[in-house]
Amino acid sequence: WRKRFRGCEALRPWMAGSASAPGAVDGADKKSNACDVSREKRKLDWEEITNFQSRPSALSSEHPNNNHRGFVNCAMILLVMGNVRIAIQNVHKYGVLVDLSTALTPAGWPLPFLVLLQNINIAFAYLLERAAVGVLRGQQSLTRWLHFVNGLAAFGVSWAGIVMLKANPGTAVIVLCFAAVAMMKILSFAHVCDLQRQLAEGKDHLPPAPTVWQLCFFIAAPTLVYSPVYPRSKVRWGWLARRVAEFVGIWLAIFVIAVQYVAPGIKNTLDPLARGNLPLIVEGLLKIAVPNFIVWILGFYSIFHLYLNILGEIIGYADREFYRDWWNSSTLGYFWRSWNLPVHTWMVAHIYFPLVSRGWRKPAASLVIFIISAILHELVVSIPFGNFKLLAFGGMMMQVPLIQLTDRFKGTQTGNVIFWLTIMLGQPMIVLLYTRDYMKGLSGPWNDEDTRIWGKIVSPLISPLLALVGG
Repeated sequence: WRKRFRGCEALRPWMAGSASAPGAVDGADKKSNACDVSREKRKLDWEEITNFQSRPSALSSEHPNNNHRGFVNCAMILLVMGNVRIAIQNVHKYGVLVDLSTALTPAGWPLPFLVLLQNINIAFAYLLERAAVGVLRGQQSLTRWLHFVNGLAAFGVSWAGIVMLKANPGTAVIVLCFAAVAMMKILSFAHVCDLQRQLAEGKDHLPPAPTVWQLCFFIAAPTLVYSPVYPRSKVRWGWLARRVAEFVGIWLAIFVIAVQYVAPGIKNTLDPLARGNLPLIVEGLLKIAVPNFIVWILGFYSIFHLYLNILGEIIGYADREFYRDWWNSSTLGYFWRSWNLPVHTWMVAHIYFPLVSRGWRKPAASLVIFIISAILHELVVSIPFGNFKLLAFGGMMMQVPLIQLTDRFKGTQTGNVIFWLTIMLGQPMIVLLYTRDYMKGLSGPWNDEDTRIWGKIVSPLISPLLALVGG
């Protein structure tokens, strides 16, 4: 650039003394201007290069533009590459295990009729409410007990049917979930109607009994708490069609992952579990944890986002807050309050508030909610597997001290990491234990084999602690 600069300076005397050639002068002026611009540009470039100042590195947290999107894309590519490798390895090792015909076997066909039988209990609940303002007027205690027994019967009939039919566990779990929903809806319907009658005591007229339409809308609505009136919305048919397509596709993916990845991993871990080989058990759990978590997260999305929104869209139910941002949980308490709002709202409305209004302390009322939730989890899992070892119940009750522990990390990234580890590692262990007993035909309470296996697993973990305490 120095040579070009000297060339431009050499033009100036010639440009000044060339008055006889105007065209040549104009051309020289243009060249001079071009050289001036070029020189100025190079001067700016040089100043920019030598402009030293206090600046943070691009990866420093204090950098004003922390845009790491490229790393996110890189991580996604690595994730896809890793999963493709695992898929190829899985098919090479086990072959294609997916057979959609197994999901359509006639053995599971009688189970949907158990769901239809729940309509009998729903109809009986309506007749009870009609009688409460008629022949049973003034007999509130009798009405409450009849409603309570009717609600339990909605769950008990499905329980008995599953045991008699010896149903497939997967289908049986779905039926029991519908039965639990029917039971909770019936009890909510009875409780709200009873509260309305209590508020009307001393007045000339009792509130009118609910109409058939109000009850039918409540049974179809994606909520567990009864109300005579709900916010309404219009049907968006295009949106509805897209959600239905997503729902079908996701459940196909769940079926493929469960059959092709989760099932072989569980089978390979049964032998180390029987021998109490802790390193191999941990390895097996880690192999199961990833596909099991994918199944769980897809199941959550398909049920709480797709299925409930589909129901709400079809009947025009506008309150669609079925969950909150539980994935940002830094405490387990927030997770349990936000991941399943329909059940949480039911527990608060029909158990927590009534207990607190009767003088119970809030921690005691919260503990009752956890106990009832743990019992429901145990029944929904144990009945299909024919195994009542209180594993699901124990897993739920373990959440109580864990909630107290994670409250110390509220609002921190550490709390969120602990939450994710609890979800990812706790569930595979419960699934593994129930599957082991089901495949071996074991049922009933805790036995000697369970004690022996858990002794082998727990002993290496607690021995260092005992030695440390003893020292």
